[in-house]
Amino acid sequence: MNIHQFQYILAVVDLKNFEAAAEKCFVTQSTLSTMIGKFEEEIGIQIFNRKTKPVSLTDEGRQIVERLRILVKEIDTLKSLIQELKNEAEGELKIAIIPTLAPYLLPLFLGKFTSTFPKLKLILSELTTSEIIASLKSRTLDIGILATPLHETDLLEHKLFDEPFLVYDWSSHKRKKTIRAEELDYKRLWLMEEGHCLNTQVKRICDLSHQKSNRTLNIEFKAASVESLLHFTKANAGLTIIPYLASLTLTREDHDRLIPFANPVPTRRISLVTHQYFVKKKLVQQLQQMIEASVVPIFPKAQQTKVIKPL
Repeated sequence: MNIHQFQYILAVVDLKNFEAAAEKCFVTQSTLSTMIGKFEEEIGIQIFNRKTKPVSLTDEGRQIVERLRILVKEIDTLKSLIQELKNEAEGELKIAIIPTLAPYLLPLFLGKFTSTFPKLKLILSELTTSEIIASLKSRTLDIGILATPLHETDLLEHKLFDEPFLVYDWSSHKRKKTIRAEELDYKRLWLMEEGHCLNTQVKRICDLSHQKSNRTLNIEFKAASVESLLHFTKANAGLTIIPYLASLTLTREDHDRLIPFANPVPTRRISLVTHQYFVKKKLVQQLQQMIEASVVPIFPKAQQTKVIKPL
């Protein structure tokens, strides 16, 4: 048996079709079928029930496939470790970032990172916190960039920065230099939809979980992005709370509507998160230093801060 047979079997399992699996593995269907057949003959167990459509696993095949997935992951880990020991940054690096951070953070460091590691292919995606955690645990993702702490024992958190929150206020023409959470007009406060960690953090800042907003508008708006939230807040003369990096792309008019929080300033902690067995530790350290250097100088200095938990 060999790694190619493992990969062919897993491709058929994932795609439920021999022809599609052969295309994915860049071999002919006859080659793929022959190699899988030889594997079944060698172990004396039939993995696939070829009479069903789509093709299905036998009961014994399910148990074999579970072990094959572990073996393939371990082989990939070994390859990564060898590259790490040889100081070679090659292959693929899968990174996922929460949507309320990705469009603002990526432009700050991505160009420098890709030029520093030209042989490394970055695969980037926007995922929610729960999706990133699940992908890191299944080891289908290398690195997550998200708000922490997560309190997951099998994941490692590498702090990047503490990002302050700001109030974006179109509800009043009166301008304040700073504002406290208890001074916010809850009747006009708009939030991200449920499922985003930013929603939870804002509720914790304002302690909205135990208060009724008594909203006067007959509108329920579920914003899926910070940009949508900002546009809706402005159009309805409301207010909302946004992370600091999101303010960097605002127009001058919108920027004039930002109010910093009074001390202690609520912040969210952003970290690089990896599985505890992720082996490219030098690469993680380099990425961490690069992000810190590009972001930390942007934030206001000399503030008392309080980290708001995301979950």
